[in-house]
This record gives sequence, structure tokens and C-alpha cells, in this order.
Amino acid sequence: MHTLHFILVNADSAQDAASSAESEILEWGNENNWRSIGGIASEDGADDIENHENTGWPLSFLDDTEGVPKEGRYFERAIAFLKRDIVDPIRLPYWPTPQYPDMKAALEGIADRLTDFDQDTGSSQVMWEAQRATERLKHMLDARGTLADASAGGIPEFYAWQFDEFGLTDMTENTEGAKRYLVFLDMHS
Repeated sequence: MHTLHFILVNADSAQDAASSAESEILEWGNENNWRSIGGIASEDGADDIENHENTGWPLSFLDDTEGVPKEGRYFERAIAFLKRDIVDPIRLPYWPTPQYPDMKAALEGIADRLTDFDQDTGSSQVMWEAQRATERLKHMLDARGTLADASAGGIPEFYAWQFDEFGLTDMTENTEGAKRYLVFLDMHS
């Protein structure tokens, strides 16, 4: 499975952004869970790399993705792609009802399923699904707080440092450079 995780870094070039991201996650992964870098989008659009290591996540995948603006810099379009999973409607992978109109409906759906759960005959799969769905809602709430905070620049972390999940990790405090870049990390698991 290939999972996209964005890494936000400061760098002086797209190549430096790739190196910075790799350095920050050097110890992460193993032979069963490895990574490569796809597209790299600069905030000003002047220094992008379509597909750094020829992975499944080049910049141009955004061109054909529903719900993502067709115009603009790839940096902004990638943020729009991320925000699709943070705002309504609520999308819950691993859950029998994969989409709800809002947070309240999603919480009610989870509560209803758990209320109907029979501890004597029920499957542990139901508990796993409820845990995953609830965790996702928690990450969404955290990210929505960042979206509402104008001082954060509208770029929310989502599943930060969980590279095997779709999301975004902000490493700008740990990296140096004149511009911000989004590195498209392709996680293989």
C-alpha cells in the first residue's frame, strides 16, 4: 500500500527540502515499512520537482484529483487536498459508514454502533474500527483548530509524525532555509 504524507520544511531549494525531510525521518521505517520522496512543491511555485524518486505521488496527481483546484501552485493545491480530509463531510476509512455530513453525525454513528455491540458475541474488529474512527476524529479536531487560527498560516498538522497515515507533519522548526516546501512522502507498507 502507498500512503501519502506531506512534510513541511524550510529549505533553500527543492533538492535541499528532500534532504532535510530525509534527515529528519532517517530512523523511521524498516524493511516492511519504507519510504521514498515523490513531488516537492515550493510555496512560491518557482522551484518544484515533479517526482524526486519516481514514486506514486508526483505533483501532477493533483491535476486529476476531484475537489482540488485545477489552477494555482502545487503547494496551495496540496494544502487544499489535505483540507478535504479535515473539513466536512467527515470521511472515516475502516468504518462501515464511510462518510457523514458533519462531526456530530459521525460521533452519533460511532456511539450507535458501540451501543449495539454485544460483548459476548461481538467481534474485536468492531472495537478496532471504533478506535480508528475516534482517533481520526481527534486528529480532525486538532487540525480544524489550526485552520481557524490565522496565525498558523492555514497549514494544519494532521497525523503529525505518523508517516504511515495520510497527513502532514510540520518540520519547519527543525529545518532552515529561505522558503517553505511540501515534500510528498510515499510510504510503502
